[in-house]
Formats: sequence, C-alpha cells, structure tokens
Amino acid sequence: MRGMGSGPDGGAGPEGQGGGRVGRPWLIHGAMGALLVTALGLHLRLDVALPAALLTGFLVFVLPFFSVAQLSAMDDGPMDRPGVYAGSAVVLVLLTMVALVVGAFGPGLGSMGLGAVDSTALGVATLRLGAATAGLLLVFHLVAKVARIPESDLLKQLLPRTGHERRLFAGLSCLAGFGEEVVFRGFLLAVLTPALGDPWTALLASSLAFGVLHVYQGSFGILRTAMLGALLGASVIVDGTLWPAVLVHALVDLVGGLVVGPRMVRELENLPDASG
Repeated sequence: MRGMGSGPDGGAGPEGQGGGRVGRPWLIHGAMGALLVTALGLHLRLDVALPAALLTGFLVFVLPFFSVAQLSAMDDGPMDRPGVYAGSAVVLVLLTMVALVVGAFGPGLGSMGLGAVDSTALGVATLRLGAATAGLLLVFHLVAKVARIPESDLLKQLLPRTGHERRLFAGLSCLAGFGEEVVFRGFLLAVLTPALGDPWTALLASSLAFGVLHVYQGSFGILRTAMLGALLGASVIVDGTLWPAVLVHALVDLVGGLVVGPRMVRELENLPDASG
C-alpha cells in the first residue's frame, strides 16, 4: 500500500502498487507504538471514542510511515500507472468510508464540515479559496524556478501519458478531492481540535501528516503539499464547511495532472539515459 498522495500540486498520487520492502522492524514497531500511545491517550485522557482514536493514530503516524518506508519500491521496474491509480482509488475509498462511518459515531458529520451550506456562501468561499490556492502554488512555482528546484522524477513518472491513463487520473483526482478532504480536513481536524484545544494546532498536526504522505514528491513537494493542506484546512476552520476545500482540491489535481503534467512528462522523457 502507498500512503495517500497527491499529484503535481497536491492531489491523486501513488497508493496502490504493491511489492517492495516495508522497512526495518524497529521502525514498524515504532509506528505501531506511536499509534497505540496516541489512541490510548485520546481515548483515556480526552474521552475520544476508541475507533476515532485508533483512526487518528493511524492517519498521523502509521500511514505517513508506510509512505516513507515503501518509497524505494516505486523504483522497482517499469511504472504501472493504471495499477497505481487503481490501488490509490481502493485505498482512498476504504479510508473515506472508514472516516465517514467512524466520524458519524465520533465527532459527527456536521463537525467534519459535511453539513448543508448556502449555495451563495459556498460559491464565495470556493472562489476565495481558489484564488488563495492559485497564489500559493504560483509562489512555489516561482521559488522552484528561481532556486532551480526540479520536480521529483518519480512524480513525473506517475503522471498520465495515454488517453486511458488521463481518464483514470481524472477520476482519481475527483475521488482524492473528496476523500482526502474528508479524511484529513474533515475527520482529523474534528478529532484533533478538541484534543489539542486549538483548531490551528490541530491544523498544523494534520498538515504535517498530509505533507509526509507526499514524500514521493521530494522535500520541496512535501512542503508544498503541507502548505496546501494547511490552506485548505484554514478554509474549513474559517467557513465551517468542507465543500470549498473538496472542490478546490479536485481542481488542483485535475490541472496539475492534465494541464501542467504533460510539460513535466516531456522534461522527464528528454532526460539522457543514465545507463548509456
């Protein structure tokens, strides 16, 4: 399993291509220990329901750990992009369903920002968040250009090439827009905010976990995705609804993979053969 990931600027990424080593046993034990400590602390000391506490520990510690631990497996042999997209979709659907079910009996779907919202307010919030997101990604683009920070070759390899792959990627982008927001900005913020006593501290914790999930994008990509997650989460905190973040997240993924992606693919394919 790959950790939930995102495309060029924070969306649908690798979760599904199997194989490879998971990591050193002591690292696995450390991740599981952190999960148990977090879950027990949330459950016993802060009266968080045990299923919600376990899922929180899994999202904050275990899922990012597996994203890092299995990174080397992504370089083993040719990239099976349709298989990666399919595996990503399966993981996203499962995690989203678990978060919705656990959230419904834990903090509540309303606390996760999934309640009804006025259409005018939704439009205004979405436009505002979209403009802020475009500005943030533009800043990262300019910094990368000035500092000559290249995109990860692994990220480029994951971008769609054929019409079939682009259709799969488009579907996965829409799924990631909903699923990742439900999991990280809906469920996780709803659980961590009362636990940490402050929504902004909760946003920091969830954004760090979200950024590490995108380790395949390199250190610059981790920072970019964490900042994007923080911006999306800030919208949820300020506006009290998840829907603008869902819409903007999906749009970012679609543009990143289908508009910006082809240029990145050309850059990768123009690289000289290292074995030649």
